[in-house]
Amino acid sequence: MQNINWDERALNSELEFSKALLSQPIEYPDFIHMYNSYVTWCGDFNRVLRVKITDFQSFDNIVTQTEHIHQEKGLDKPDRYDIRTPVLDEKQWHDHLLQKGYSLQTAIFFNTPTKEMELPTGYSLYSPSNTEYFDWYSVLAKSQGYYDEYWFKQHLPLKANFIQVFKPYWLLKNKDQVGWVYSSNLGKYSRLFEIEIEQHFQGQGMGRLLLQAIISEGYRQGAEYVLLQANNRLRPFYEKCGFIECSKNSIIRLIQ
Repeated sequence: MQNINWDERALNSELEFSKALLSQPIEYPDFIHMYNSYVTWCGDFNRVLRVKITDFQSFDNIVTQTEHIHQEKGLDKPDRYDIRTPVLDEKQWHDHLLQKGYSLQTAIFFNTPTKEMELPTGYSLYSPSNTEYFDWYSVLAKSQGYYDEYWFKQHLPLKANFIQVFKPYWLLKNKDQVGWVYSSNLGKYSRLFEIEIEQHFQGQGMGRLLLQAIISEGYRQGAEYVLLQANNRLRPFYEKCGFIECSKNSIIRLIQ
């Protein structure tokens, strides 16, 4: 583990996430701009990563440069800047960012070694077909209130590519879907995104079972570690599941 630079792996996994959504990295001296020619949305689609800043002025310069890039390309206003380590001092940066309309967050990354683990009888990890996945995904989007036909048609080819890289897995109890996770094997490690348990199964230890299942899947695929991002609120849960903190980076977000 000493030979793995987890700061680099964590930032690189964010880049791979956006690439899976068909965003292309364009390198600038002090950041990488992920450009998506299919949609104008920001978030994970059009964003800046690996931002090098030394002081308030250097950040303000990068904001000006990024906003110019977005204007030239007809994109929405940039809403997220992923900063290179070390983590920014919140007390030092809070007032300056607030005046500019931004907030500062800390992304915490955790990892654990992969290993083979048996699930209890009746439980299994299932990789859905594309048809099964999109039938489920459209229902999920509607239930969470962010579905409309225009959005779905634009999103469909991006998501179709995404799930070839970050494969969806469902935890099943017999035939009932308990939860889901996306996972991509990035060499020495598998990167997890969106670890979720259905509401009526929450509080029953299903999150732990989902993690056991996807850690085992990573082991079978040849990954040595599993990597995920979480906040401090979820730290106790992941630590109980055997994860340890391995990296942090600052994220500056536009206050909506």
